[in-house]
Amino acid sequence: MSRGNHKSTIFKDEIDRRRFLTYLKTVKDNQDFYLHAFCLMSNHFHMLIETKDTELSKIMQKLLSSYAEDYNYRHELTGHLFEGRYTACLVEDERYFLEVSRYIHLNPVKANLVKDPYDYFYSSFKTYVNENGFDKNDPYRAISNLIDTDRILGMCNSNSQYKYKQFVEDRIDHTDQEILIKKDIKDID
Repeated sequence: MSRGNHKSTIFKDEIDRRRFLTYLKTVKDNQDFYLHAFCLMSNHFHMLIETKDTELSKIMQKLLSSYAEDYNYRHELTGHLFEGRYTACLVEDERYFLEVSRYIHLNPVKANLVKDPYDYFYSSFKTYVNENGFDKNDPYRAISNLIDTDRILGMCNSNSQYKYKQFVEDRIDHTDQEILIKKDIKDID
């Protein structure tokens, strides 16, 4: 995860988002890693990356410095775009890996930008649930080509796209209920 300096906007418009994804594609083409999930918000982004031979720091340094330089040039700015170093956490447990992907894909829902994660364009969620692929003229096709879905869909076994969609969407309606349950338990104590 990386956030804008002072929580400021790092994606002002669709052009910024597309340029970021272009830099991400370039880095992915030249570095050895899996990109399992991502979501671009206005002032931060999340990615679920699994490294192979390339260190995460090299991947992120190339991506963030390239995008920041382009962003500053395009918007006639100087200085830092990002708030310090990116935040990374090691995900070793398979169940936690799946939970992190769900968290990433629900970011725009939790921010009240959309009701359904499928409706948010700058996320990898559609790649996981679109059973028919993407037409060559569909602008989302370029995004879907960035994503490595095998590991996550493999955890869902048969009918994996449907099961993953259900897994993600299940948390939309239950989060408030979980908060109430936790509050009730504290009240009992």
